[in-house]
Amino acid sequence: MSRFIKVVGLGLKYGTFISTSGFVLVILIQIFARLFLATAPSWTEEAARVFFVIAIGCSAGLALRSGEYVNFDFFYQRMSPAWQRRLSFAIDLFTVVLFAIFTYYAVGFTIMGWAERSPSLKFPMAIPFAGMLLLGLSLLLYAVHRLRRHFTTNSPGK
Repeated sequence: MSRFIKVVGLGLKYGTFISTSGFVLVILIQIFARLFLATAPSWTEEAARVFFVIAIGCSAGLALRSGEYVNFDFFYQRMSPAWQRRLSFAIDLFTVVLFAIFTYYAVGFTIMGWAERSPSLKFPMAIPFAGMLLLGLSLLLYAVHRLRRHFTTNSPGK
């Protein structure tokens, strides 16, 4: 499982880099067009949204993996180690449940997207909708991995 987690993490890093680069490039094209051309291409706003959604989908799991989400350390540090473990376990368990439900509905949402077309880019809307599926799957994967650690170590899921 550890090798699989590393390979997925590497794929998510590349996906984040590529989609963020695409987002920045499209925004620069849009800025240039608004400053120096009569009108900006209509596809730039839509492309920027798609790149942004995919970037968030790729980076959300990585943020969970590295513990970059907001923590309430003020209260957490004042708890005993036993309560810290209980709270960490409960948070990780609720995260797994929440993103299992989220991913279930994201699958249906993505499948619905095959019937719709993007207004200006004319590709299936399943492509940007898949960003939500990617977000759910990556968060679910890393949340399950964190939850598993509660049973294999004494550390609070980190």
